[in-house]
Amino acid sequence: MNFNPIVIIGPSGAGKSSIVKVLCKKYDFLLIKTYTTRQQRDPSDTDHVFISSDEFQALVEKKYFFGTLDIFGSHYGLPNFETIRNTVILLRAPAVDEFLLKFPNAIIVEIDAPLDVLEERLKHRGSTERFIPEVLNKEITWGRDIATITFDSSLQETEAIADTIATRYK
Repeated sequence: MNFNPIVIIGPSGAGKSSIVKVLCKKYDFLLIKTYTTRQQRDPSDTDHVFISSDEFQALVEKKYFFGTLDIFGSHYGLPNFETIRNTVILLRAPAVDEFLLKFPNAIIVEIDAPLDVLEERLKHRGSTERFIPEVLNKEITWGRDIATITFDSSLQETEAIADTIATRYK
């Protein structure tokens, strides 16, 4: 049986990881973790597999990844996988087109927030280098254009967004 993965996209600070945590804990979704060379923010930052640039390059050479993306000076790679029921994936909007070639029926959920909210959230987590308004605006616009459904995380609670996603697409 073929299942459609749910892809959560949005700019840095939008709340993607928080929503995925609720989906996994409350609704038993399975997160397909991306690999990245960026620094782990803190021990609770478990949505990715953190590896060195050399380890990342070795995996690229072994064709371990379905696709890769370089953003904010770090490499990200989505491992090859088979979809199963309730699969959720965190991606950046620029990677979605390539993903849809293999999974054309994927459900794309875009999470965003106004720039002032994103700036405050990024400051709070010590990621001010990611606050580049032009990049964030472009990603929000791009995401809204390709999304199946869009949420503004400044207007709804994380759990309410996760509940809506799970109710509609589980």
